[in-house]
Amino acid sequence: MEFWFVILVIILIASLLALVFFSSYTKLKKYKERMEKAENLIDEYLNKKLDLIIAINGDVKKVTGKKDYLKEYVSIRDLIITLYEKDLKLDDAMKLINDLRVDYQELSSDENFTKEINELRQINETLVAAKNVFNQNAIKSNQIIKTFPNNIIAKLANFKIRSYYNNNNKTDDGDTF
Repeated sequence: MEFWFVILVIILIASLLALVFFSSYTKLKKYKERMEKAENLIDEYLNKKLDLIIAINGDVKKVTGKKDYLKEYVSIRDLIITLYEKDLKLDDAMKLINDLRVDYQELSSDENFTKEINELRQINETLVAAKNVFNQNAIKSNQIIKTFPNNIIAKLANFKIRSYYNNNNKTDDGDTF
């Protein structure tokens, strides 16, 4: 009788541990998948943003007499950089475009340029939303990873603490694209 009782207790403890493991693992996996989806969306919209910056570069060249102000940013696609670095570089390009818009008033009257700027605003809104989704899921995931016994499960399943995206999309003069 004692033998079966010990076996039953061991089975119950093992079942409880398995339940805790799979519950924590499932939560962490869910947040990881959400962050990956948000990152894919960020990547997609950063590429759209880059495409628009390349198109705007053509408009700027027409107005400024073929001067290639955005040359450095047009080649970003060829660089091997993180999404965060790409985002920062494209934000720098946006600041330059805003400066060019102020310096060359003809750009503001160009219908194509205005359309592209409006598209950039929409892309930036989507990027901010995707970054917020990423950050919210990273916060939740990080909180789970930092608590016991989840930290052990996270280590076993190779889940890592994730850093957050910065949502600063303002130009120096406060104009938001």
